[in-house]
Amino acid sequence: MSRFISIGHARDATGLRMACLRKIPSPWTEAAKGIFHVKGLSCQYAAQTESDEHDAIAAWAGDSSIPVVAYENEPLRTGWAAILILAERLAPEPALIPADPQQRSQLFGLGYEICGELGFGWCLRLLMIKAGMDHSSEQTFPSSTSVMLAAKYGFNPSHVKLAESRVVEVLSLLDATLGEQDYFLGNCLSALDIYWATMANLLTPLPPSELPMSSYIRGIYTSTNAGMLDALTGRLREHQRRIYQTHLELPVPL
Repeated sequence: MSRFISIGHARDATGLRMACLRKIPSPWTEAAKGIFHVKGLSCQYAAQTESDEHDAIAAWAGDSSIPVVAYENEPLRTGWAAILILAERLAPEPALIPADPQQRSQLFGLGYEICGELGFGWCLRLLMIKAGMDHSSEQTFPSSTSVMLAAKYGFNPSHVKLAESRVVEVLSLLDATLGEQDYFLGNCLSALDIYWATMANLLTPLPPSELPMSSYIRGIYTSTNAGMLDALTGRLREHQRRIYQTHLELPVPL
C-alpha cells in the first residue's frame, strides 16, 4: 500500500498533511519529514496521482513547489522556518529550536545559510539547472526541465556566478561551527542538524541501500566539483551519517 494519498484527498483532509514528490528526495521535503519523524508527529503524505488534475499542487497552494504543509484549516506553509515553527508548536518535545535566544538566533541564521535563498541547497540547485542548460554532462536535467526550473526559481546569472563560492563558504562555516561537537549547537540535536544531514544529499548522497532514488537523479545530485568536495570535511560527512543513523529513517522512505 502506498504511503501517499492524492493531492485532492490531502486538500480535503484534516490533521497534518504534506505534499511531496514521489521517489525524489527533495532535501527541503526530507528535512520536514525528518523533523516530523523526530517529534513523533503523524503526517499524511500526498503526491500527484492519476486522479489529480495536472496542476493540483499549484491549484491548492498557488505554486507548484514542494513541500506544502497543511494543518487543519490553518494557512498553508511552504517555507522551511514556518514548517519548523509549526512542528515545534504541535510537539514541543523533543525541542528542535533552542530555548536560549543566542542559540535560537544561531539556528535560524545557519538554517537560512543551508536552506534559504542563495544558501547551500539553493546554490547547488542553481548549479544543477545551469549544467542542464549548458549540456555540460550526461548527468544533468534535460534542457526543457532546466528551462522550466530556471523560470520557476528565478534563475539569475549573477547568482550563478556566486553559487560555487557560496557553497564553499557555507561548508566552511558549518565545519567551524561543528568543531569537535556531536551536534552543531552543542550536546543536543536541533533542527540545524537535520537540515544539514538532508541537504548534504545534494552534494554527496547517501548510498543506494540507504537512499533508494533512481540512478539518474543520483547522478544529478552527485557533485564532481573539486572545490566544493574539498570543503566538505570528514567531520561534516560523519555528522550527516550519524544524524541519519541515530535520529532519522533508514533506508529513507520515498
